[in-house]
Amino acid sequence: MTTNVKLAIATLALLVCSVWVYSDSVSRGERFSRGQKLLANLNPDEVATIEIVQGSEQLTLERSAEGFTIEQNHGYPARNDAINRFLRDLLDIGLAKEVGTGTALNEELEIEPTTDTTVEIALLNDADQEMVRLRLGKAIEDRSGRYVRRLDREGDPIYLTEGTVALSTTLDSFIRNEIVNVSQSEVVRVEGDGFLLEAPEPDASIVLSAIPGGKKEKSVETNKLKSILSRLRFETALLADDDEVRQLKFERVLQIDLADESGYQLAFASTDEKSYIQIRGHHNVAQVQIELDTPKDELEEKVDTLSRIDEIEDFNAFHASWVYEVSSFTADKLKLVKSDLLEDAS
Repeated sequence: MTTNVKLAIATLALLVCSVWVYSDSVSRGERFSRGQKLLANLNPDEVATIEIVQGSEQLTLERSAEGFTIEQNHGYPARNDAINRFLRDLLDIGLAKEVGTGTALNEELEIEPTTDTTVEIALLNDADQEMVRLRLGKAIEDRSGRYVRRLDREGDPIYLTEGTVALSTTLDSFIRNEIVNVSQSEVVRVEGDGFLLEAPEPDASIVLSAIPGGKKEKSVETNKLKSILSRLRFETALLADDDEVRQLKFERVLQIDLADESGYQLAFASTDEKSYIQIRGHHNVAQVQIELDTPKDELEEKVDTLSRIDEIEDFNAFHASWVYEVSSFTADKLKLVKSDLLEDAS
């Protein structure tokens, strides 16, 4: 055997060996190890669409310039904290063991076909390309794990997760249902059906005006009005032209003025079973003049005023399209009249 032939054989042997070593290293890198994350390589910043299906319910969350919106609620905004928590919980899913594959196993562990408790989740990027698709199947009775399988990778086995997987998957858990949140301490005036709450003198607390003889303010009730903008929330958001509410006749029931010369007006309507509100912001500043020699403190105050005016205008541009179904607790506050705010002085 010539030297050249021997060198060629040796070179070929080394090439085969290197390919085998590389293949073995890749295989070992893909082998299951307890505690590894299901979505170890997912970048949540690249997620543009979240699709969640459970039983007959489907939820689609889509990223916009201002944050995620909910397709099934006419594009109403989702809560940023809820989106972040959902993605974080997905990333935190660790794996306890590899279970296996096969039609019978998929059926037994409620992966395929799906059941009412099976949850399918798909994440897409801004090019509408699927990044991840998975199904959460049967949960262990003692909540020590849940079966999961990635569907976006052909041949992926079913795994058992480490611990319970408690993902929020309903519309109610994502929708941004707080309309406004104003502290009672910021309220300087409340005008309603035949009554007025205002301060009798500068820097004093607001109280019920024009109290008839033998009566006094029923503070338990007036405090409900002073705090009505504190964490004001809705049950359901409906477009103003929705068939359920388009025929309702809304009447303005409250005007709340704030210390910064802005405020909110609440209009109310109801049916035999449900109560609804519309809300609009207002500001009482006619104009803001800024001169070159305006003192710094005054300039900062005027900038804050201009910022608040822009905030109110943005608020109205958004909320003008919506009607909100509210709880009976909130509705009862809006139904208060002056007689409800009085009690015997004795």
